[in-house]
Amino acid sequence: MSWLAILALTAPVDAAGPSFRCAKAGSPPAGASLHFLRSSVLCLVNRARELHGLRSLQYNVDLRDSATGHSNDMVQNRYFSHFGSGGSSPGGRVARTGYLASAGAYIIGEDIGGGVGRRFGSPLAVFQAWMHSPPHRANILEPKFDDDGVGVARGFPLIGHPNAATYTLDLGMRR
Repeated sequence: MSWLAILALTAPVDAAGPSFRCAKAGSPPAGASLHFLRSSVLCLVNRARELHGLRSLQYNVDLRDSATGHSNDMVQNRYFSHFGSGGSSPGGRVARTGYLASAGAYIIGEDIGGGVGRRFGSPLAVFQAWMHSPPHRANILEPKFDDDGVGVARGFPLIGHPNAATYTLDLGMRR
């Protein structure tokens, strides 16, 4: 089990931080639509950036498609990694969506997380786990990123449970 998976399973949910502006971000996965779970993560990420004096990221459908495919692949193939079941990398998955088609230069980042129930699998719990992990926090607060997309799959690859979710946050900048 990766370090982030352990964090996602042990990070407590509290009411502090940017969640106060992202209504019901602590909702358990089973009681929420995939759209709600994705939107909650995007809200939390942008509130954290705002609190750190950074501009909000823009939702991007290509990044969402890349992230959704990766979350689904992790759940279906029972693994938890930035590398896909077929050996794909975050950059390769993002490139296949067309996001980088006209880019002369780009930066890509990815955070993955998930868990069961309100305490470990809600958007707020996963966001808090990322913010307590230096590399994942650095992605969220990277000032060079312009765009983001979130993918959510029902279930968690390491624990079979109906009230679980697996999240992928893809971030990008292209010039």
